[in-house]
Amino acid sequence: MASALKWLAFAVCVAGLVWGPFARTFEDVRRYEYMPDIMPSDWRATNVWLDSTDCTVARGVWLAVCEDGRLIPISERAIADDPGHALLLSGWAAITGKRATLVDVARLSTLLNTIGLVALAGLLFSRRAWITSIVLLALGPAEFLGWMGTSPHWAFIGMVSLAGLLPLAIATRSGWAWIGGGIVALAVVTLVRESIGLMGFALTLGAVATMAVLQRPREFRALIRPALVIVLALAALLAPKWITMARDAAFPMAPVERLQTHGLSHTLYLGLGFVENKWGIRYDDDYGEDLANKAGLVFCSPEYFRLMWKLYLSRIAEDPVEVARIYWQKALQLLAVPTLHPGPPFGIVLAIGLVHLLAATWLGLWRRVGFPQGLPIEAVSLAFLGLFLAQAILALPSHMYAVPVNAFILVLFGTLVEFAGRSLWTALSKRRRPT
Repeated sequence: MASALKWLAFAVCVAGLVWGPFARTFEDVRRYEYMPDIMPSDWRATNVWLDSTDCTVARGVWLAVCEDGRLIPISERAIADDPGHALLLSGWAAITGKRATLVDVARLSTLLNTIGLVALAGLLFSRRAWITSIVLLALGPAEFLGWMGTSPHWAFIGMVSLAGLLPLAIATRSGWAWIGGGIVALAVVTLVRESIGLMGFALTLGAVATMAVLQRPREFRALIRPALVIVLALAALLAPKWITMARDAAFPMAPVERLQTHGLSHTLYLGLGFVENKWGIRYDDDYGEDLANKAGLVFCSPEYFRLMWKLYLSRIAEDPVEVARIYWQKALQLLAVPTLHPGPPFGIVLAIGLVHLLAATWLGLWRRVGFPQGLPIEAVSLAFLGLFLAQAILALPSHMYAVPVNAFILVLFGTLVEFAGRSLWTALSKRRRPT
C-alpha cells in the first residue's frame, strides 16, 4: 500500500510537469511559425533537416535531400552533423505527410528533454531514491524546459539524462526492463549527439567493470549478462552507422563523400585552438576546412578525419607542455564559473560531491542512514561531471556545451538532500528508542 501511494505521488508530479512546464513550452514555441520563409533557423543544419523532410514526403526516404531528381545524403549538406534530429523529423513527416517546420524542431527537443527528465526521475524513484527523484522533478523543468530553440543543442540535457539510464541501471542492480530501456536510450542519444553517447557508453563500461569486481563472479555463466550488456551497448553506440547503412541499401543514393558524424579528431585538434597557442590553431570549422583545402581533401571526409588525428598527435608529440598548458587553461574556464544559475562555480560543486562521496563511503554512512543506493547514484552523477570537465578540456569549455551537465548536478543535489534527510531521520529514531 505504501509503495502504491509513493508511485501515486510520483505520477502526480509527472502530471504536473506535463500539464505545466511541458505544455507551456510546447505551446510557446509556436513563435517559430511566423515568416519561416524569410526567417529560417540561424543553425544551418536545421534548415537542411527541414528540406530533407520534403524528400521524405515525396519519396519516403530518410537522411537525404532531393536535388534534380537525385537523392543526396544529408551529410553532404548538413556537414559534420549528427543524424538524430533529421531522422526523427523525417519520421514525423512520414506520419503527417507534411514538411516539418521550425515549430516541429523546437517541439521535438521539448519532447526529448521531457522524456529524459521523466525517465531519469522514474529510474531513481524505482530504486527507492524517492527524495532525489522528487527534487529532480521539482527543479528540473527550469533547466530542461525553461526555453527552447531550433538548433540541436537544446535537446542535449535530455540526452544526458537518457545516457545515464544504462550505467545507473547497472550500478543500482536494476532489472532487465531498465537495462533494456537504457540500451534503447543510448541508441537514441548517440543518434542525437555522438559525444554524449560516448559518455554513456564509457560509464556503462565502468559500471559493468565495477559490478564485476564487487561481485567477483566465479562461474562462466555469471559473465554472460555483463558481456551481453556490453555487446548490446556497443551496437547502440553504432546506431548512426546502422541507420545510414539501411538507407544506402534501401535507396539509390548519390556517392557519399562525408561522414554522418561530428568527428572526434576534428574536435580534438581544433580544441587546441580555443585559447591562444603557439601554432595559431583556431577553434573554428572554417579553419578546419582551410586545412582540408590545403591538403586537397574533402572537408569532413574520412581522409580529413585521419589528417586531423595525425595533426593532433603530432602536436602532442611536438610540445606536450604547451598542450598541457592549453588544457589547464580550459579546465579553469569551466571550473571557475557556475553552470547552474543561481549556483556555485562548477569546481565547487564537483569538490563538494567528491568530498561527500569519499567521506560517506569511508565511514560506511550509506547503509547506516538507510540509503545504500545513494552511493552508485552519487558516483554516476560525479562521473558525468568529470566527463563534462574532460569535454571542456579536450574540446571547449563553452557554457552552451556545459549546461547539459545540470541534469546530474540536480541529481547530485537531490542525493545530498536525501542523504541529509535520512541521516536526520535515523538520528531522531535512535533518540526515541527506550534505553
